[in-house]
Amino acid sequence: MLKQADIASIGPVARILPILAVENIGNIRQELADRATQFVKGQDYFAHVLSKVGDTAYNVKVESGSLKGTLLKMDLGLAAKAGQLITLRYMHDSPVPTFLLTATPSNVAGSKTELSTAANLIGHYLKQAESEGVTSRFQATAVVTNNPGKPQVLAHDLKNAVSKSGLFYESHLSDLAQSNQSLAALKQEPQNQANSPIANLMSQQLAILEHQRMSWQGEVWPGQKMDWDIYQQSSDDGNQSANDSESDQKQSISSEMTLHFPHLGKVSARISLVDGRMRVNILADQPETLEMLKAKRLSLAESISKNGQQLDALTVERDE
Repeated sequence: MLKQADIASIGPVARILPILAVENIGNIRQELADRATQFVKGQDYFAHVLSKVGDTAYNVKVESGSLKGTLLKMDLGLAAKAGQLITLRYMHDSPVPTFLLTATPSNVAGSKTELSTAANLIGHYLKQAESEGVTSRFQATAVVTNNPGKPQVLAHDLKNAVSKSGLFYESHLSDLAQSNQSLAALKQEPQNQANSPIANLMSQQLAILEHQRMSWQGEVWPGQKMDWDIYQQSSDDGNQSANDSESDQKQSISSEMTLHFPHLGKVSARISLVDGRMRVNILADQPETLEMLKAKRLSLAESISKNGQQLDALTVERDE
């Protein structure tokens, strides 16, 4: 029971308004409207035609940009087909989200040539990489090691830097299928990270396949940049007959590293490995550095042999 003082302290309430109906959670139209505010006007978006849902209407999935995975229902006319890749340019969001179809699906009579979805996707990424000026040389963003004075640790860290670069992702997928790679390790590669430059990586992966050469550039330890190339080449001299066996044409794995040291100047190391045997050629452009390396040549050769490598030759020369 309320006391008189309590009743006196209670004031009249304002007029109660009826509760307004709200949009259902997950309403497709509301979701699309929210998504539309995130599209950038004038920007092109790569999209995949999923399925036909009417005479000229199709479900379309955005495959590029920050809105990758967004589903749209669009009128694409009579020429479109499920599985095609199209390019959409976002125009405006009022009164409804509007796109311009900049790459019109075509179905030319008499033409039987048609690229697969994967080929179209690769073509799109290559075009994007070209427009961004991407080179075949991979640019590392993280420091490789903080232990340059420990050769074994440095070698291990260099191996990890290449393995986790994303350049050999598909090979690692194959290893995963054969239980030779862990899922946790695979998830650390760029292809499984948000906002990863997939177009750049794909361009560099194809360059490696085409030229059989990996080009890497980055900070090998804090403050020290390095250019690194690894490539495969045949060791035959071109004069062998057609009857020579394949075993006679041995494959050489070569590695070239170039560093510009603060005091030693430019120093390069060219290493080739043929049939398990190693050749090392070191080049320096400063006379003092050249003399120092020549004086250390024997001890370096002994260190290489102690690590289990079969060393055929080690030379130190002036870098011209």
